[in-house]
Amino acid sequence: MRTKYFSKRSIVQVALLAGIATVFLAACGTSDTSNTSATATATVVTAATAVMKHTPSGTVQLMWDPGTHKLMVHLALTGLAPRSTHPARISAGSCKSAGKVVYALTDIKASAIGFANVDTTIAGVTGGIPANGWYIDVHNGPAMSSDMQSQMITCADIVNPTASKTSAQNVQATLIESADPDQAVNGTAQLTLDHNKLTVTLSLKGLAPNTKHAAHIHFGSCASQGRVVYTLGPVEANAAGDANSTTVIANVSTIPVSGWYVNVHRMTDIATQTGFDPIACGDITPVH
Repeated sequence: MRTKYFSKRSIVQVALLAGIATVFLAACGTSDTSNTSATATATVVTAATAVMKHTPSGTVQLMWDPGTHKLMVHLALTGLAPRSTHPARISAGSCKSAGKVVYALTDIKASAIGFANVDTTIAGVTGGIPANGWYIDVHNGPAMSSDMQSQMITCADIVNPTASKTSAQNVQATLIESADPDQAVNGTAQLTLDHNKLTVTLSLKGLAPNTKHAAHIHFGSCASQGRVVYTLGPVEANAAGDANSTTVIANVSTIPVSGWYVNVHRMTDIATQTGFDPIACGDITPVH
């Protein structure tokens, strides 16, 4: 009887072990199938777009202390030419009606990705921040020795609704396009990929009439600029300042989900800071 009992128990144990092994193998098989399926369904982006906007952009903050009569001006910008230098000033008038310089600001120096963050402290400002009549202008640079260098690349009108000469003042404004040539460009970029050929179509408005401009696809973003991926054909504006250009690039396998942007420059000669000036930029995003 004892022998039969152990034999039956052995049979049951073997059966249980076999069942466990079967479940384990089935689980492994399911995991492998899932991984294979995930790899096989990887998305290939074949269409993308970019909204082209004026660049650079940023903000300005003015703070005035009635006790010390000190004015602090803080500027933060993205989309500048990498490692560039730009004169900046507080001037009388407005972005559309330029006047004389009121105060010179510290030169703006951009980082390797085109970002700048700069403070200026001005002493002896007894009148505070006026209700209106000031604007901040940033110039192409690196100096002001020619018309091209002196062009305003971004501007902000200063409006202070609580102007006072006896209480602390804090005013903020957004730096936007200026009225100078090529500094209010906008449009779109369309990208399509077919049989490893990438077609890039640019449509732009607001360019200086009858001008020609370099354009590229870069790694990075408008706010964090990187190296060139592809050179696009020159953008040529007509008499109305409109431009359309198409470039076809071979041997392109996919458009990345993120990490590309399109830049249009002030001139075709981008060896100088004034020519390189990135007048319009757009981050590339897939079309769903």
